Order: sequence, then C-alpha cells, then structure tokens
Amino acid sequence: MKIAVLGATGRTGQVIVEQALAAGHHVAALVRRPEGLPVRGENLEVVVGDARDPAIIEKLAAENDAVICSLGIPASGTSRAEIDDSASVDVCLVSTRLLFDALPRHGKRRIVLMSTHGAGGSNDGSPYVTWLRDLVKNRVLDKDHTEEFIAASDAPVDWTVIRNPSIYEGDIGRPHAVYTRIELDRSSRVTYQDLAAFALSEVVAPRHVGQFLTITEPLEDTSLLAAAEIAPEVAA
Repeated sequence: MKIAVLGATGRTGQVIVEQALAAGHHVAALVRRPEGLPVRGENLEVVVGDARDPAIIEKLAAENDAVICSLGIPASGTSRAEIDDSASVDVCLVSTRLLFDALPRHGKRRIVLMSTHGAGGSNDGSPYVTWLRDLVKNRVLDKDHTEEFIAASDAPVDWTVIRNPSIYEGDIGRPHAVYTRIELDRSSRVTYQDLAAFALSEVVAPRHVGQFLTITEPLEDTSLLAAAEIAPEVAA
C-alpha cells in the first residue's frame, strides 16, 4: 500500500513511518526539514515541502492510496512558562481542506487525522481539558477549526480522527481502548508505538470510518469510565 504521512518529522509521525515501512508499505513522508527525519528505508520517499502548498497536496493525493495527517507544532514542557504558544497556527486546517478537495478528484478516499483530546467535540470543560487548552491554546484552536471543517464536510472521503492524550515512549501492546466519548484526567496517556499502530491499522483495515475517537490507557480515576462510550466499529 502507498501511504502519505504528513508531519513525518514529529515523534508520532516518525513512528508511523517506521511501522509502515516495517509492514512493507511504501511511504511518502512530507517534511519541511529532511534532516529532521532519521528514518531510512528502501520504500521511503521523502517529499520536502509545506502541507499548506496545494501543489504538494495534489502530488500526494495523486500518488498514494491513503493519507495519515500527524501535523501540528510540538510543545515541549508542562507549564505556560515552558511553552511558547503565542503564534497562530493553521497548518492542520489548511492541509485538511486541500486533502478533502484533492483526494476525491484522484479517486482516493481514506484519510486518518491526528487531533488531540480537548479539541472539537471533546472540549468538555473538564479539569484536564481546561488545563490543556490553557497550556496550548493556539495549537488546540487549529485542531478545533479542523474538526469543525471535517464534521461539516460532505466530501466523499472516508475519514477518521484520532484524539490523543499525553503520549510517551514505551512498548507497543500496552492496554488501551478507543472511545467516542470519555472524560480524561491527567493520568491519561498512550505510547507513541500504540498510537501509531492504531493509526496505521485504520488505514490498512478501517474499522472507525466517520468517527472522532479518543485513545487512552486505563485511567487512575475509574469513575470517569461510567459515562464513557466505547467506539463501535464502522467499516468503509
């Protein structure tokens, strides 16, 4: 399978690329800085450019079977003092609009988009979401606008949005579940390996088409699961 990965130099994107290559797929990795992608492989094509460039998106839509968007500006730190969130961000929204236009014109349908829990419909006002949105307001606003666009779109694409909690380095195969509705706390987390594996599985064998999902390991406060809704399987 030919898979385009946008945001391939981010940690999640790198792991998606690694896993896709290991599974025998051809990967077109979109990067702004080639030196930022340490992954190498015979089936890896590094495409240098901006995800907001219509010509780049047209090329990726034409030449690949599916797309995984792992875009966003990474934040390093756990407090406002450590993170500069002053810049307005639009890369997720602009690239998604371009992809939803380009994919159908090239007879392609499948796209998986990485978001964050606390964006869009998961902005539930909970303590976790309030903390997150205070920390990275502009980054989450880009995800808000992207999710709003996706929910309103009638483009003939098979999309899935994956909202992550905190992501950490760890082995693949940690216990986790996928929800269409859940309140998280600050114990919520998932490994890069499990997040990437789930995103890749949704491209290869879609089970949650047209859904906004949250993926997380078990929470410390199990009472939060009482109102949670496990994601039903909806194939393409």
